[in-house]
Amino acid sequence: MTSSLANQTNRLPWILAAIAGALLFIAFSVWGGIPTGDQAALFWAQVAVLFLVLCAFALLFWHLMIRPLAPNLRQPKIDALPARLCQPIAVFQAGGALAIIVGGVWDEIWHRQYGIPFGEDFFWPPHLLMYFGFLTFIGVGFWALHYLNRQLNGNFQQRFRSNPIIGILILGAAFMLYALATDPLWHWTFGEDLTAWSIPHLIMLLSFVVSLCMTVFIHNSTIPPRDWRTIFRLRYSDFLTLLALACCLLIWLQLMLIDWDATRTGIQPEWVGLFRPEWLLAANLIAGATFVGVIATRLMRCAGAATAVGLLALAIRFSLIQLFATDLLFYVANIVALLPLLAIDLWAYYCIKIRKTELEWRGTALAVIVAMLPNALVIRGLYNLQTAENLAYALAVVVTGIGMSWFSCQVANAMSRKRQTNLAGGGEIMLIKPQVAFGLLGGFALFMIFFIVTAAPPV
Repeated sequence: MTSSLANQTNRLPWILAAIAGALLFIAFSVWGGIPTGDQAALFWAQVAVLFLVLCAFALLFWHLMIRPLAPNLRQPKIDALPARLCQPIAVFQAGGALAIIVGGVWDEIWHRQYGIPFGEDFFWPPHLLMYFGFLTFIGVGFWALHYLNRQLNGNFQQRFRSNPIIGILILGAAFMLYALATDPLWHWTFGEDLTAWSIPHLIMLLSFVVSLCMTVFIHNSTIPPRDWRTIFRLRYSDFLTLLALACCLLIWLQLMLIDWDATRTGIQPEWVGLFRPEWLLAANLIAGATFVGVIATRLMRCAGAATAVGLLALAIRFSLIQLFATDLLFYVANIVALLPLLAIDLWAYYCIKIRKTELEWRGTALAVIVAMLPNALVIRGLYNLQTAENLAYALAVVVTGIGMSWFSCQVANAMSRKRQTNLAGGGEIMLIKPQVAFGLLGGFALFMIFFIVTAAPPV
């Protein structure tokens, strides 16, 4: 009786998280804009289909990775992916993520310069660069499927569990293929995007974030847990983790705050106000900053890692704006995100250096909430917001800060536990030499620069 009650208690937060996820999916469908007339019914029908497919992927993940095996099946032995494979995969995926970030910024600039030529933008250079980045993740997924069929034994459940890294790479690639296919379908059905928050775009964001979390996990899967440290004790091997999380923060802030950034270019905010209450800006900001900040701090066990991610994201954003020599984009969101990231690091430093205890998610939630409340004046000043929804802003910050702190801590803790399992299963410590890793990333950067310089504008 006690065991059953404990299991129900442990499941309750995840049930609530699933309900919150479903409600957010519906809410963002509304905030993204609903077509009028006869297309409204078709819109909700497609939203329902997309939601059911997401549920199907979640059910597939549960079946392959979590569901108890049948009594006649033995529990598979952990067959860890060798470090000689983990490290190149992580570098390759980090390069692909950087291509998506650069392509996304380039795409936003061209859309603002030349409009949205429906039917012509699918294969213009910014999209091709983004497709290249997505294909790096998908290509790794197909390789993982080949590895699963050739190197692992048992049925699919046993094979997926004997090497969870391989299993999640396959599922991630399949989900990304689905996410990419939904965008042109949405265009063909409804014409131009209703807003940047179309459901396919949000699904691609989810796919990208999940893939980058896997990149971070793969890179750290063969690195034994370290003692808590400060930012001054970072190593070369930590840069790839910082880069992947910086890309995650960049795409999150770009997509989720894109309409507020657009108002700074002179676009009238009336249409934005129809779908975008002021408090939603704060909620999106604190959600992204908390997610990447908590994972960076806890997985790297480093007080200062969250701020380092924010500064690296700011540096990349600033460099891209300079590269494209544009006054159509800004890095306001990256500046505003630094305060909650710094709060996460200060709380971590207080715990490990003063209290001498492990971090607790409630303290992290309090830190980001306290940081975001005075941040309201900065946000309103930088985005020229006219309204003063003080109560709604405070509630959004508190609810999002608590929810995302708990969720991101669960994700970081799960990644840490799986890393220990991978090491216990025979993982070997063999890091790529820094010059090789930076050389591969440099190759990606040179390719992107050449691609950008030689591209012809759509005029």
